[in-house]
Amino acid sequence: MNTAMIVSLLLCALPAGSMADKPKVTRTMIEAMEKSVDGKLQKLFSPDPVEVLGVQGGYINGYGAVFMSEINLAPAAGITPFHPTVSPDEIKRTHDKKVQRIAALRNSMRDMLVDSAASLDSVPADEQVALGVSLFYWTWENREGLPAQIVMHAPKKLLLQAKAGTADKGTIAFDEF
Repeated sequence: MNTAMIVSLLLCALPAGSMADKPKVTRTMIEAMEKSVDGKLQKLFSPDPVEVLGVQGGYINGYGAVFMSEINLAPAAGITPFHPTVSPDEIKRTHDKKVQRIAALRNSMRDMLVDSAASLDSVPADEQVALGVSLFYWTWENREGLPAQIVMHAPKKLLLQAKAGTADKGTIAFDEF
């Protein structure tokens, strides 16, 4: 199931309420954050960047803003007619590069969450801002010690405090699957 489908299902499952109950989080705000997250992910590890396979966002009334992306931390040649096999050395280099980049990805994700809170003005302070990154792997890759997905979230008020320097970014919750 792709990210857009998941966000759509979550949005459809919300209870109906009056328009007065809903914050005014516009699609324009969400799109601006999608572009921001996409740009920041694209610039990771320059001049040897990651491949970003898309960023999707949505607002879930009563929960908050959710952004999802899929990235390849270490783009490598796949199996093609011109490259029919992957050598053990290529497998090791790709794995080592991804292991090396995971910590920096986590730190960047925390920074993206903190930066996003100020841009999402109409998201209530007690609602969450969440960022999930699914990691792309070729079938031939060694995935030992590497997660399939990293998900971080925090209440907007904590993110604003972290931006102001009155809270520690390290308190932002994250899960890896």
